[in-house]
Amino acid sequence: MSYLNMAIVQAATPGTHPDPIERKKENLDKMLEYIDQVCSVNPTIDLICFPELYLNGLDTLNWKVMAESIPNGPSVQELMLKAQQVKKWIVPGSLCELGEDGKVYNTAMLISPQGEIVLKYRKVFIPYPLEPSASGNEFPIFEIPNIGKVGFLICADGHYPESARNLALKGAEVIIKPTLQGEWIGGLRNHTPVAITRAIENQCFVVSVNQPSPIGMGDSVAIDPEGRIIEQLGIAESFTFVNLNLEEVRRVRETGSCGMFGFLKMLKEFKEAGSNVDECYEAGIEHADVYKNLSFPHAKTPDQISRYERQKNTTPSR
Repeated sequence: MSYLNMAIVQAATPGTHPDPIERKKENLDKMLEYIDQVCSVNPTIDLICFPELYLNGLDTLNWKVMAESIPNGPSVQELMLKAQQVKKWIVPGSLCELGEDGKVYNTAMLISPQGEIVLKYRKVFIPYPLEPSASGNEFPIFEIPNIGKVGFLICADGHYPESARNLALKGAEVIIKPTLQGEWIGGLRNHTPVAITRAIENQCFVVSVNQPSPIGMGDSVAIDPEGRIIEQLGIAESFTFVNLNLEEVRRVRETGSCGMFGFLKMLKEFKEAGSNVDECYEAGIEHADVYKNLSFPHAKTPDQISRYERQKNTTPSR
């Protein structure tokens, strides 16, 4: 059997310094303290994960000021050194990455116990106008030696079935999702059911690590390949551990969820038998009928929302 022993750190961005760079340093200091504490409490842990934008916070006014390059940024360098010191896999949530193209991305990374960045994922589905990040365009995975294959989603990515399905079809057995989701985004009727759905339809573990209340809503959760909640935190800042038996993923994908629903196997077999299961994608998503009656583009800033609303209200009805 192969297990991924994972620490879920549901921590809030703590920095209060008026200077955004100094505030980010405060956040990093607390992250490093948490890593030491987790390793002290559970020395057998494999991987430590933090929430989305833990280092930066949701500070859109200083998005680019706080961004840094990967792997050469100062925070990234300190985290690489820390991973090497504690000999653990570290997912420092996500942070604002300054890309080679000058754009700022919301990026998650997996740092190895040797202090190397082995996986980098740029958030694809940006919740405009809330977040001013540029969108990524790839869904990479990485195989942790002697454990299994992992991939990332970041917060809003989880609301798109295509994101998780891309990872699953590449073999991902664990989807790790750093999250910054507040109570106002649907609450428990949104956050947990979405994670459960992504786990069931892709027959894999889904672990969503959120910031606590009041910045986020807490409710960090680990879901097994058949949709069962195996660990769930409350609203307060805290951390916990989950032991993910990756043989469960292999069992469920081979024999089926609940012993009968071989979702991934059946998808392949029905396609090979001639069922047009991916009809919705064949002509290109952008050509779907549903878009014929929707106005574009999607608003990316608050002022665009008001402008589009005014335009809609002054457009004569047909």
